[in-house]
Amino acid sequence: MRTANMGEFGELADLDIAMYRSVLRGPGQTLAHIAEGMEVSPDDLDKSVARLSDMGLLRQSADDTFTAVSPMLAEATVLGSEDLELGARRAALEQRRDAIRRLVPDWNAALSASTRDVSVDVVSEPAAISNALMHYTDTCQREILSVAPGRLPTARIDGRTRLANVYAARRGIKTRALYQHSALRDRATRSYLKDLSGLGARIRLTSSLPGRSLVFDRNIALLPVPTADPARPALAIVHEPNVIAWVVATFEQLWSEAEPLEEIVDSPHHGDYELDQTRAAIIRLMAEGEKDEAISRRLAISVRTCRRHIADYMIQVGATSRFQAGVIAARAGHTDSSGSH
Repeated sequence: MRTANMGEFGELADLDIAMYRSVLRGPGQTLAHIAEGMEVSPDDLDKSVARLSDMGLLRQSADDTFTAVSPMLAEATVLGSEDLELGARRAALEQRRDAIRRLVPDWNAALSASTRDVSVDVVSEPAAISNALMHYTDTCQREILSVAPGRLPTARIDGRTRLANVYAARRGIKTRALYQHSALRDRATRSYLKDLSGLGARIRLTSSLPGRSLVFDRNIALLPVPTADPARPALAIVHEPNVIAWVVATFEQLWSEAEPLEEIVDSPHHGDYELDQTRAAIIRLMAEGEKDEAISRRLAISVRTCRRHIADYMIQVGATSRFQAGVIAARAGHTDSSGSH
């Protein structure tokens, strides 16, 4: 008869419970007698014996008879040592956490001092970017303003920004984040936005957004800087008040025109709504003379999807050229995203 372990048998099956009750009513029975009383074969009870024995609920004597053990005694016997081990590990973990956090003020003070007299500081090393994001997230006292175009992270800096947003929200920092409607079409991003909203962050969505940005307490702005390698962007740490004021003003304008996440998600037609918003944004940018590749980058969609929407719209309005479609769109008010639904 094989033995089990808690990793394999974390819960009791209905047959296990039935066997325990049978032994409880008739202690000192052999497996054959127990099986006969339960109207099953002894082989059917092999796993139940293993599970119950592993959990300390069943004791097998030298004469192969079985006795039920008190659940309270089983808990104390089987889980007592594990509780002690978990407690010791938890205490060691907290001790290490305290030791690490003891150095946070020193780190923050050093980083603040190194950038205190610099209007714009650019860092490019991945470790330096991570340190800057966590430093300003940790020292933030009031609010974070976040602009995040696109869906899935396109670079490691996007993933770090997500971690910073979650960390700040858990600290109770007021967080407002702007995303594109296309973000809701990606399951992982949609789940992240719902989790972030559940932590108290306010999230709004719009059709298109400028580049990514983070503003802390309206006195520090973090702006990604394009490099020769798109997978390794640099990060500009901006202290200049005039630049920060412009970034904040841009954010507030976009925020006032964007729609709350909950209103979109709770709408029974939000799938169609997203499509309308995307179509309107494509037509607007097309009318402004943007090429398909530029539109796809702005809206975080594929070039193929962009061209399909334009072709469908041209058929819808009877246009024979993109220019004609743009003129029709402008005259009909189709370039206004708020007028598409």
